[in-house]
Amino acid sequence: MSSVHTITSSALTVFLAEIGDKTMLSTAIFAVNTRKHVLVLLTSTLAFTLSNTIIALAGYFVRGLVDLNLLQVVAGLILVVAGFWVVLSREELHVEFSSRLHLIACFTAILLMEMGDKTQLTVFSLTLVHVNPVHVLLGAVLGYLLTNTIGVIATRVVTSRVEWRRVRVPAGVFTIILGFFTALRVLLH
Repeated sequence: MSSVHTITSSALTVFLAEIGDKTMLSTAIFAVNTRKHVLVLLTSTLAFTLSNTIIALAGYFVRGLVDLNLLQVVAGLILVVAGFWVVLSREELHVEFSSRLHLIACFTAILLMEMGDKTQLTVFSLTLVHVNPVHVLLGAVLGYLLTNTIGVIATRVVTSRVEWRRVRVPAGVFTIILGFFTALRVLLH
């Protein structure tokens, strides 16, 4: 298969897998909270890239070294904490330091949520099918970036039409619920 075919099919597969995924929703919520849409998108994509580089290069070996269920629980707890942070924060407290902490939380949450996620398993499967894992990873990152760009743009449009104070609490509550169910899903299995 050609490299263009591998990149395109990987991008399309990951794009479809990411629509409505918890990482897409989390990226959008972090973007709303920090109002640094591009920086959050790049941070999220960097975490996705790192996570999926690990799986593309190490393959199934990673599953033997790391308890992926524990990582999902930790990712869920990070989202719960981030959600409470959003709900309890005051609009005027959004300073550069706070934004940096949000970016660190975004990176950590996305990185951990991707471990063992359906998208990461999709990337792993694609590396088994296609010869070049670099092309698979490139396509996966492009698909992820496209999906999350759409999510961030959608949140930016909504927040430009609705005052932040009206969006902050629902976004925070949604983040708490998303984190709770991320952790609970693993604990109940």
